[in-house]
Amino acid sequence: MEEPAGGDLSAERIVAALGSDRTFGHPVQYFGVGVSAESLALGWARKQDAPEGALVVMDVELSARGRRGVTWVSVAGRSLAFALVLRPALPPAGEGLLWLLASLAAAEGVEAATGMDVALKWPNDLLVGGRGVGGVRVDAQLGPGMIDTAVLTVRLNVGLEPDDFPDGLRPQVTSLAMEMQGAAPPRLAVLEAILGRLDEWYEAGVPALLEGYKARCGTLGTRVRALLMPAGDAVGTAADIDDQGGLVIKTPSGHGSIGVDRLKRLEAD
Repeated sequence: MEEPAGGDLSAERIVAALGSDRTFGHPVQYFGVGVSAESLALGWARKQDAPEGALVVMDVELSARGRRGVTWVSVAGRSLAFALVLRPALPPAGEGLLWLLASLAAAEGVEAATGMDVALKWPNDLLVGGRGVGGVRVDAQLGPGMIDTAVLTVRLNVGLEPDDFPDGLRPQVTSLAMEMQGAAPPRLAVLEAILGRLDEWYEAGVPALLEGYKARCGTLGTRVRALLMPAGDAVGTAADIDDQGGLVIKTPSGHGSIGVDRLKRLEAD
């Protein structure tokens, strides 16, 4: 299904831009409308015929969800949502590193395509001027002692305008178009830039990934309150990112590390 006239995404355009000789972004499935990018990518991966690097791109998501089921605004021709299939050689505890990978690559890709500064809020938010412009999520499927398949999903507010967002959300969010006074780049250019950075960081190794993420993470050094699952919270200074992608919080009683799987919500304290 093709997207509305004037859009910059279609199966043909995506394939032509990405080519067929790359690991990330081949093969491609494009949908004008669907439930969500990750649901289709997960279904494709479970059939075992989606190789590493398989890509699902969607124009309109009927049930777009961020981390912990947070609703995401999806508007035809103005949102970008895509999901990438990975088959990483990681133990289950390494899932947090995939959140860092997706976030860092998305931030750098947006920056390359727009020239604007993009900061990261651990574990999955992309911020411009302190407001959310995008987010990532990771859905990992476990095999015997390892992560068998992981789907990385990236969502970005590319051409959205203030009226596209619910009233209560407007102070917290922005879009590339809003930040660039309507001059946002084509979604295809943003997609290509992010996939390029994903490919590079995936091969860079954990130490380099951690260094790159920490340099861009605005959470570090701030006072935070982490609401945890199934209950409880941790309050203190965000001091570091550990080697599994968890947030290290310094409290009066010492240091503790919180994984993405335990986090319900992270707030400023």
